[in-house]
Amino acid sequence: MQQFFEDPELQKFFLVFVRLSGLVVFAPPFMNPRLSVQMKGGFVFFLAVAMMPVVPALPRIVPYNTIDLAFAMASEVLIGFIIGFSVRLLFTIYEMAGEFVDKQVGFAMASLVDPQTDVTVSILGSMFMNLALFIFIKVGGHLWIIEAFAGSFRSLPLLQGDLNIDGIHYHMGELFMKIFSSALGIVLPIIAVVTLVYVAQGFLVRTIPQLQIFVIGFIFTITIGLTSIQIMLKNFYPTSLELFEFFKHRIWFMVSHLNHG
Repeated sequence: MQQFFEDPELQKFFLVFVRLSGLVVFAPPFMNPRLSVQMKGGFVFFLAVAMMPVVPALPRIVPYNTIDLAFAMASEVLIGFIIGFSVRLLFTIYEMAGEFVDKQVGFAMASLVDPQTDVTVSILGSMFMNLALFIFIKVGGHLWIIEAFAGSFRSLPLLQGDLNIDGIHYHMGELFMKIFSSALGIVLPIIAVVTLVYVAQGFLVRTIPQLQIFVIGFIFTITIGLTSIQIMLKNFYPTSLELFEFFKHRIWFMVSHLNHG
């Protein structure tokens, strides 16, 4: 068994498989829990086979013992996690944008279970994310994730422990800043319109106390909010393409600087 495991090509395939597993666990659309474990495992297996020709040879052979093997697996899974988590942050923008609107329009009390993560999310957050995921797949976003992942084997070959932690921290900071600014930028017109509706309702309550504004105000707010969302969706596609392009360049930049050297 030890001789079988320490074969260079077999060990290289195993480590590629482990790094890819970290990506599939965290990156949409591969992370969908509705996909069976067997399907995900098969996808990782065939993708690892396809990537084998572009992966450099191992600089050394991992000894057949628990400590060395666990350390090598943890290092490779971490790299896959970093890439997958970076992609996951892209779709967090849409979930956050939906949360912002839900709280303003009045949908915050209703929620859905996101099929991607099995986590409870807002109605609009789930809708925005599913629309973004559809556009992402339509424009081939899943392919550039795989391309970027394949590039990680050139910038940080297997069993290279010199991970550029400072560069990854900077990369993550840039993405987190982009999340908040982009989420607000997408829904800021809607929030502004709904806020003006609330101001108008308050003005009517003060000037015409006999008017039962709270009876019709909720329905009126939802109507205005949904109309604003419909208008906003006209720019959803080009806005999403800009975000995808930004994250594509950002993730490629991070992948090319994985190695501290």
